Amino acid sequence: MPGMNRGSKTVRKWWWLLVALALVAAACGGNDDDGAADTAEPAAAEEQTDAPAEEPAEEPAEETAEAPAAEPADEPAEEPADQPADELAETPAEPTPAPTPVELIASYQGVTETEIAIGVAAIDPVQINEMFGSDIGIFPVHDLYAALSEDLNQRGGIHGRNVVVHVVSFLPIGTADSERVCTELIEDKEVFVVIGQFLEDNALCITELHGHPYVGHFGENTERQERSNGLFFATEMKQTRQRVGGTTEMIRAGDLDGYRVGIYYEAPPDKEYADAVQPLLDEAGINVVGVYSPGAPTTDTVQNEQNTDNISTRMEADGVDLILNLSNVYGIIGSVQRIGWDVRIAHTNGQAADRLTIADDQGLEDEYMARTFAVTTNKPTSEEALADPGVQECLGIFEERSSDEPLDTTNDDIVNGVVNHCRTFALTVKILEAAGGNITPETFKAAAEGLGTFDLPAMTGASLSPDKHSAGSLVRRYEYFPEVRTYLPVGEPIPTDPVQ
Repeated sequence: MPGMNRGSKTVRKWWWLLVALALVAAACGGNDDDGAADTAEPAAAEEQTDAPAEEPAEEPAEETAEAPAAEPADEPAEEPADQPADELAETPAEPTPAPTPVELIASYQGVTETEIAIGVAAIDPVQINEMFGSDIGIFPVHDLYAALSEDLNQRGGIHGRNVVVHVVSFLPIGTADSERVCTELIEDKEVFVVIGQFLEDNALCITELHGHPYVGHFGENTERQERSNGLFFATEMKQTRQRVGGTTEMIRAGDLDGYRVGIYYEAPPDKEYADAVQPLLDEAGINVVGVYSPGAPTTDTVQNEQNTDNISTRMEADGVDLILNLSNVYGIIGSVQRIGWDVRIAHTNGQAADRLTIADDQGLEDEYMARTFAVTTNKPTSEEALADPGVQECLGIFEERSSDEPLDTTNDDIVNGVVNHCRTFALTVKILEAAGGNITPETFKAAAEGLGTFDLPAMTGASLSPDKHSAGSLVRRYEYFPEVRTYLPVGEPIPTDPVQ
C-alpha cells in the first residue's frame, strides 16, 4: 500500500524523532480554605456590634423608669433604643491596615530588587519543519512571551519587580542541544527559573545539576522529582498518575473485563508505571498474562522495530488479547500492524490526547487504529480551549501586542502549543507571586506546595501540594475516529486520586 510504504519509510528514518515530537505536543476553583475564611468574617463583626449595644441600653433604662406615666412609653422607648443602635451600626470599623509592603531582596541568581529573570527552553518548530518536514505547529514563541511579560510588567510585574524572559530554542534530538540550552539559560543568561519542554531526563540539568526550579509542560515522575530535590514542577499530570488514573477508569468502565492483558512498557524508567498499575489489575481480578518490555529505544530504528516485533510476537504466543500500553503510542501499534496481529490496545500515554496526525505520520491503517483507545490525561480540544477565559485572555494579550498576523486558531497544533505556553507561564507567575520578596529555590518550592487548588488556562481544578508537583488532575477517554484519522475525546473529564 502506498500509504504504508511512506509510513514505514518515515518510521525507519525518523521513528525516534517522531516519538520525541509527540512528547512536545503533549506539553502542548475555589479553595475550601478560602470559603471558610469568607464566612468567618461576618460572624466576628456581629459579635463586636452586639456587645457595645447592650451597655448603653442599660443606663438609660433606670432614667426612663421614673419618666411621667402620662407620656406614652412606647414611642420614647423606641427612639432612644433605635438611635444608639443606628449610631453604633454606622460607627466606622477600625480602618483596614494597609498591606505590609513586600520587601524585595536580591536573594538569588536571577532575582534582584527590581527584576526576575525567567528562562524558556522551547522546542524549535521551524527547524524541525525545515530539517525533517514535520509541522508540529509553527507560531512565534518569542513574540508570545514578549507580549505576556510586557503585559505583566505594565500591570505592576510581580510585587513591583519586572519580569525579564529569555527564550532559547532547541532541537529535541539526543542530549547535546538540550545541554546547550541549559548552560545558556543558567550560566550565560543567569535566569532564576526555567519554563521548559525538555524531553526525558534533560530537565535535570536545571534542577539536579544547577539547583534551580523548573516548570515543565510535562515530564514529572518520581525519579526525576527525587533527583531534583523537589524543584521539578509541571502543568501536565504526573506520568505515574496518568497511568494509574487511566487504568483505574478502564477497570471501573469494564474495558478490561474478560481479556487476557499484557502490560507493555518501553524505557526502563517506565517500569515505575507497570509497578503502579499491576496491583490495581490484580485487585480487580483482571487476568494479567505478563509484563513485557523491548528495552529503551535507540537511534537504530531498524533494531528498535525488531525488538518491539519480538515482544509483540511473544505476547501473541502467550495468548494476550489486550495490550495495556504504558509507553509510546506509536511503536506498539506499528509493531502489531507489521506482524498482522488482531489485538486490542489500551493506551495510558498522553500522546493519544494530542489530536495530532498519528495515523498519517506513522502510516498506520484504520483497521489497526480502530482496535485502540486511550484513557489518559485530559487535554481540551481546540474548541474547548478557545472558549476558556484564561486562553482568551492570553490570546488577547498576544494579538494586542504583536504586529504580526493573528495566530491561526484553526490549526489544532498551534492552539495546543499556544495553550501549553500560556498555561505554564501562568503557573510560573503564580508561584513567584506566592514566593513573595525573598525568592530562592527553597521559597519557590514552599510557595508552589502551598498553592492548593486553582485554575490555569484550559485547565480547571489544577492543584499543587507537598505531595503533588504536577498541576493536572483529570483524565479523559479518547477513541479513534477514522473520518479524521485521529483520537478525539469521548465524554467528560474524570477526576483522579492522588498518586505518590
